[in-house]
Amino acid sequence: MTLIIGARCRDGVVLAGDLRRLARYEKGPEVTKVFKLTIGAVLAGAGDDAVLNEARVLIERRVEESRSQSPAVKIFDIVEITCSVVNELVGLYRDKVEEPFGYVLAGLEDLAGGSAKLYTIFGAGFSEVPWACLGSGSSYARPLVDLLLAQGDLSTKETARTMPTLFSLVSNVQTTVGGGVDICIVKDGEGAGKMQHFGDVDLMPIRTSILNALGIRT
Repeated sequence: MTLIIGARCRDGVVLAGDLRRLARYEKGPEVTKVFKLTIGAVLAGAGDDAVLNEARVLIERRVEESRSQSPAVKIFDIVEITCSVVNELVGLYRDKVEEPFGYVLAGLEDLAGGSAKLYTIFGAGFSEVPWACLGSGSSYARPLVDLLLAQGDLSTKETARTMPTLFSLVSNVQTTVGGGVDICIVKDGEGAGKMQHFGDVDLMPIRTSILNALGIRT
C-alpha cells in the first residue's frame, strides 16, 4: 500500500513517498515511508512499515559500526550494508508479510560531497538507477514518471513540484496510495535538505491543460 518515486535530476536527486497505510475508505494512521538517516543518506521503502522501520534501525546501526572501523564510508558502502540488511529481512519475513518490500536509497557519493546517487535495493541485489517507482501504485505511476522525469533534464526544484500532482493522479485510481506526500531533495555537493510534506492537489487545472494541449477547449 505504497508509492515511492525517486528521480535523478540536473542538480541532484528527489525522493518521495506517500503516507497512506490503509485504503482511502479505511480508517488508520498515516505512516512515514521516507527517512533522512543520521548517516547522511535518505531511505524510502515499499512494503510492511514495521519491516521498513526495522531496516532503518539496522542500517544506521551497522553503518555506525562500519564507521568505527573506517571513517571513510561512502554511499556505495551504505548501499552494500542496506542490501545485506534487506536480504536478511527477506529471509526472516518470507511468507509473513502480504506485500513484497524493496527500498530506494539516495545520498552524495562521499556522503559529505560529490554528486547525488540513486539506488534501488531488493533482496537479490541493488542497482544505481536514473529513476525508480516502487510499491502497489508503481504500475500506475511508471508511465507518468517515464514521460515527465526519466530524461533527467529538470532541476530538483522542478521535479519536486511535479510530485504532489503525480501522487494525486495515482491515488485517484489506486486507493491504497495517497494521504499526501513526503519529499526530500538531495542536491549535488550539498546533501539532503529538509523533508517537505504536501497534501493532495486539485487535478482540474491539469485536465484543462492537457485538453488545451490537444487542441480541445473546455
